[in-house]
Amino acid sequence: MTRTSRRAAIYARVSTDKQNPLSPADQERKCREYADRNGITVVADHVYFDEGLSGVGLDRPALQRLLRAALVRTRDFDVILVDDTSRLSRSTEDVLSIYRDLNFAGLQLIAVSQNIDSHHEQAETLITIHGLIDHSYVTELAKKTHRGSESAVLRGLHVGGTCYGYALVAEGTAGSKRLAIEESEAMVVRRIFEMSAAGRSLKGITKKLNGEHAGNRGNWCPTGIRSMLKRELYRGEVVWNRSKFEKVPKTNTRRRKMRDESEWIRVQHPELAIVSAELWTRVQARLDYFGRKPSEGRRRGLFSRALTSPYLFSGLLKCGECGANLVIGTGGGTHVHKKYVCTNYFNRGTCQNNLYIRRDVLEERLLRRLQSELLQPEVIDYAMSEFGRRLRIALATMSEDLTAMRRRKDLLEKEIQRLAAAIAQRSRMAIRSILSCRRSRLARRSSKESRTACFRRAQRRSMVRSARFASLSRRGFQICAVY
Repeated sequence: MTRTSRRAAIYARVSTDKQNPLSPADQERKCREYADRNGITVVADHVYFDEGLSGVGLDRPALQRLLRAALVRTRDFDVILVDDTSRLSRSTEDVLSIYRDLNFAGLQLIAVSQNIDSHHEQAETLITIHGLIDHSYVTELAKKTHRGSESAVLRGLHVGGTCYGYALVAEGTAGSKRLAIEESEAMVVRRIFEMSAAGRSLKGITKKLNGEHAGNRGNWCPTGIRSMLKRELYRGEVVWNRSKFEKVPKTNTRRRKMRDESEWIRVQHPELAIVSAELWTRVQARLDYFGRKPSEGRRRGLFSRALTSPYLFSGLLKCGECGANLVIGTGGGTHVHKKYVCTNYFNRGTCQNNLYIRRDVLEERLLRRLQSELLQPEVIDYAMSEFGRRLRIALATMSEDLTAMRRRKDLLEKEIQRLAAAIAQRSRMAIRSILSCRRSRLARRSSKESRTACFRRAQRRSMVRSARFASLSRRGFQICAVY
């Protein structure tokens, strides 16, 4: 393909207008200027934007559409232009994965501000270096934000969101805020604590408040009531750094994790106390008596509760009146059969649908209906044709990959054969060398033993001659003595 016939797609991303000075429009403009200078045509239907999304995760709609369009067999572009590699991802692992996938598919990736071209032999090294810098930027930014929040808390400022019972009051001109008691809401908070201390259940308090539209609200829930009863702020103590949020790998979904209690920061603010210490103590003693909530202390996995639920239709059943989920409302204690009921009726009292239906009966009806609706000839024919169509598309996209993998397999097998032959050749040479060395040592030892044997024979002969000479000498002396 000639230089002038190249076609390009553009991808731009920005987290917020405060974090990146280049808006998506500015990023697109820089990419188009690069394309004009280098004779590249930008395909109008393949300009992708992700706004307000972090670059840590890959679950971004526009990015996923771009990758799907890029990794098919027949595509409308050959080049992908980005302002810099951090627009694709701020994770070194993820940006390298994208680079390798695009490179394997034969696409050219160009980061115009960093002058990185995936066709260059040093591209992977440069992407790795910039990926490490981008990841370090995110890490250091999180640390600085945490330090700033800690300093604000110690100075008596509020760093969280709104809290029922309090109003946010501006402090200075830097956008800082402090908490102040909102008396109309504080009256509702005191009433909640008093009802709990008097023995009313969480559901009872919830239904009472929703029935009266207390606090100009009609959507109180038991879990929210329990959180309020456990919140130390209502007794005049600010507890910060209790938890942290971590992102699920490869996504922008955040999960909350509790920190060790030794890391918590407690600051006393008596002026923010809404309930007395005595009322607080009574409520906590009652909550402790009835135990902690069932979900407390459980470790959440990476999947939603609906996917891991033991119930077949969990998360799929809705109330016909208010649209809320149906939940298991009975089944424990004296109730033998589990029953579905509207969660707004059961937990909040805001729905009038008081229908209870047994789980086994409902599942049997739904499965029978699904079977009768789906096992029709026309439905089966449509499902099979759609499956065949998608299978053909998948196989078409895989054919080139399979060919490349087979070529790679043949190349690797030949390299293995050459390596094995070289090892075998080296082994034979090494064995011959060792044998030659051993033969030389054996010859030297034989020669030495031969010389030693000769020396010993000569020594013995010399000793015999000396003995004979001594004997003859003694006889000579004896003869001379006689004469």
